[in-house]
Amino acid sequence: MPKKFQNFHQILYLVSIVSCLCLALVSSATDVPLKAGTPILLEHTKGRFDFLRLDNTHRWLLLAHTGNKTLDVFDLKSQLLVKSIPTGAAQDSAIDSHHDRYFVSVSKPPQMAIIDTRKLAVIDNVQLPAAADLITFNRSNGLAYVCNDEAGEVWVVDPASKKILSTITLPGKGMEEAIFDAQNKHLFQAVKEANLLSVISASDNKVLQSWSTEPAENPHGISLVPDTGLLLIAGGNGKLVLMNVDTGKVIANADIAPKVDEISYDPELHRVYCASGQGKISVVQVDGEKLTALGDVQDEQGCHSIITDPKTHTVWIAYGNENQSFAQPFTPVH
Repeated sequence: MPKKFQNFHQILYLVSIVSCLCLALVSSATDVPLKAGTPILLEHTKGRFDFLRLDNTHRWLLLAHTGNKTLDVFDLKSQLLVKSIPTGAAQDSAIDSHHDRYFVSVSKPPQMAIIDTRKLAVIDNVQLPAAADLITFNRSNGLAYVCNDEAGEVWVVDPASKKILSTITLPGKGMEEAIFDAQNKHLFQAVKEANLLSVISASDNKVLQSWSTEPAENPHGISLVPDTGLLLIAGGNGKLVLMNVDTGKVIANADIAPKVDEISYDPELHRVYCASGQGKISVVQVDGEKLTALGDVQDEQGCHSIITDPKTHTVWIAYGNENQSFAQPFTPVH
């Protein structure tokens, strides 16, 4: 072959290599599971957040704004802050849609605040014996379940009588996420320091089982996978596990960022989003009994609060500092 043709083929080869590299770089830059949107300033607020919840009836996000000592109500349609409701240092919220109420667990002063969703104002409160952390509501029996942030206890609170009806003692300390099953028969409670998921009967408030969450240690956020009998548990050690809630057996695990707190599951996309507080959101695909890590997406350092809007699939976080605070949307990339 003439030399000039050899050179020509070498040039073509080099061009093809460069083209492949460029395509790979473009692909790697765009092949991310979430695309960050513009942060939205929450005017006249400041400080860190704890757990986020979604009131799908009103299309509102409920932001437990611990540092601002409020429950912030954010409208998803207008993407504006509706109101910051003074509650004390809010840690979490639960929704009683039948009676148009929100219940807010407050660490300082230790109480459960009761909010009228029509007035968006605190109408009453239940005093608690110690700082509260997470809260959940059982719509079947009308009772709120509030985690003691200082001991291995869950208070069962009757909002009607404004009294603690009973105290559930658990095998360990460090109460984290608590959720009811779809039938409201069992409460699943993460116990951080014992590496356990405790199963509590809603009929008599007795602990039925306590299962190991390992290899997920220091369990924090948990989420049901609807219609499967499976549950996701995020460990602070950088492990996400998938557990069978009938047997307590861990059937799959995946690596996530360390120090994850809140997690949120999108049942239509079959993705779980894990807020680490380390400037990363870990995204994991759930495929039957298999977990596949899709990668980490950069977010704000210190942000450990996250929620998914199942209607739009938008993922929301909230974060703040001593001067201001923000809500920020992320759009899934399919």
